[in-house]
Amino acid sequence: MNWFNLALVGWIILIAAAAIAAYMLHMPPIWIAIGTLALLGIGVISAVGKSKPQV
Repeated sequence: MNWFNLALVGWIILIAAAAIAAYMLHMPPIWIAIGTLALLGIGVISAVGKSKPQV
């Protein structure tokens, strides 16, 4: 498993936990979806930025 996959899996677990917590706090579903998409975008950018090119 390379760094990109590991970082992305970590972000997905973090996003799922945050979405569940927001749901349990009775946040509106539209805001949960917006927050989830924003965090997913940040996670992908972070994972790509930290992965090293394979030479």
